[in-house]
Amino acid sequence: MLFIFATFCISFILGLSTGHFKHFPYNIIFYLKNGKIYTPTPDYKGRNYNPENYDAVNVTVTNKTAIYLTYGQSNAGNYGASGYQVQHKVYQFLNNITYRYKDPSLGTTGNFGSVWGRLGDKLIEQGINEEVIFGNCAWGGKTIEKLSSSHYFNFLKTTYDGLMLKYGRVDAILYHQGEADNSPERIKAYYQNFEIFLNNLKKNNITVPVYICRASYCAQKKANKNLTEIQNSIIKNFDNVKPGPDTDTLTDDLYRLEDGCHFSAAGLNKFADMWITCLTNTN
Repeated sequence: MLFIFATFCISFILGLSTGHFKHFPYNIIFYLKNGKIYTPTPDYKGRNYNPENYDAVNVTVTNKTAIYLTYGQSNAGNYGASGYQVQHKVYQFLNNITYRYKDPSLGTTGNFGSVWGRLGDKLIEQGINEEVIFGNCAWGGKTIEKLSSSHYFNFLKTTYDGLMLKYGRVDAILYHQGEADNSPERIKAYYQNFEIFLNNLKKNNITVPVYICRASYCAQKKANKNLTEIQNSIIKNFDNVKPGPDTDTLTDDLYRLEDGCHFSAAGLNKFADMWITCLTNTN
């Protein structure tokens, strides 16, 4: 009896440890269940990668569930006003586990708030979706050249693969970036670098629409029409690229934090409303 009790205790502890830390035999169990070996995303320094204080959940997706990847730089990450609490069935995905959404969101950089929880709530409140899942992959301060390759892109790809494996689809990539490219030299290469990004998506069988924001404004870097016109050209010239919000229209102090770059609570609310308009535009 003592041996049986000890075996049960050891098995129970091993099971809990395997589920939490993803060590052996987690990959075997994952393979038996899904037919594919699961490889966790490397722990890149700077990402919010610790799910200790986040609640894991099981989500059954339906045709009323939205699943989005988010990408870009700081205004797609956790650099906005903090304090917002999600009210509805909004979730976030990291390393094959889905969690209830809360700021700072998992998978991206920064320690404060983001637009995505607000967007999820608004999509549900307006009856557009019943649940919303985000895979957040942005990295603050990075140019499109950086984001089109290297470990930044690999994190996006791995998150996409994980969502496809677990839920069978991703609806779109929501992309906000441009502030880091607001300089004469970087503007010249922006179109080419974004095309490289799109080609890398295609090479990795990522064919979902990409909603690109018009974005160039960040404090001393004033809104730059040269850059936003290039972003408009990308939207016009590539069938899988759709118009996201034009956040260069949100330059009033009301919409920005004291740093003049990242969004205040009012700015994040407005940004989320703009996303709703873009995502529900059928034209």
